[in-house]
Amino acid sequence: MDEAQALSILELPPAATMEDILRAYHLQKRLHGRSGAVFCAPGMEEFTPEARAAVLEQVEAAFALLRAREEAPPAPPAAAPAAADHSAQASALRRAREAAGLSLETVAMETHVRLEYLGALEDEQFEHLPLATVNVRGYLTAYLNTIGLAAEDVVPAYMKRFLEWQARPRK
Repeated sequence: MDEAQALSILELPPAATMEDILRAYHLQKRLHGRSGAVFCAPGMEEFTPEARAAVLEQVEAAFALLRAREEAPPAPPAAAPAAADHSAQASALRRAREAAGLSLETVAMETHVRLEYLGALEDEQFEHLPLATVNVRGYLTAYLNTIGLAAEDVVPAYMKRFLEWQARPRK
């Protein structure tokens, strides 16, 4: 499948942004994803469960191809940066998201994580995140998966900084 076919499957114009691609992908999944889906075409007998599965397979393949086209994120942050590197590391997440062509609002919609938590993740404003480590790890992993970075490359160093912050005495 080439890019033109992928765009056609998702019913998108050639100049579609990553946000357009995400919206079209989710719409197609809703339309064809379940047996009670709403269809607009007059002759729906061709949409047997097998036909729906075939369409969903094409939608997934088209989305994967277009997402790969859009993703060229910078290298993930290095492990355990010094305190002076804190702001540079924090902005690495933002740069990766922007390089993927995604707004923070789109990532929030995709991950179902509150916008303020995602902003705090990007800026490493730990005081604005829930104190539960499992929540922060989950939010970060969902964020990274959505923007196309490998969680295993980023999460350990990020969580180390979070845990160090958490261990500091509060005034």
